Amino acid sequence: MSQRPELGSIKTYMLVALIFAVIALIGYIVAAGMYIIAAMIFPPMAAVGVIFIILLVVDLLVFRRIYKMYKAAKEGDVATLKSLNSVGWAIVALLFSGLIPGIMLLIAHGPIERLQ
Repeated sequence: MSQRPELGSIKTYMLVALIFAVIALIGYIVAAGMYIIAAMIFPPMAAVGVIFIILLVVDLLVFRRIYKMYKAAKEGDVATLKSLNSVGWAIVALLFSGLIPGIMLLIAHGPIERLQ
């Protein structure tokens, strides 16, 4: 399959979003682990640990979606890339994975929509 030139920038946006989503994921894992340990020492802290685990799950879903988008851009699979492209998921990424993954998804939204 020949690589389309417009997919190059989209692939770069997805790679940057993926890298920073991994950093956010590591942060949530560390925070959840710390709160689980704190909950063992001080049981009322368990509720806060549950919040971090929920945030971790949402961030994991965002990471998975960004990875699928990166893989589709890398392989030139425009149909899959367009099906995964969503402003809603960009906002979820912005809220749960940090500014950079969310902004990269928002920036990539327009070029993805213009793909034929």
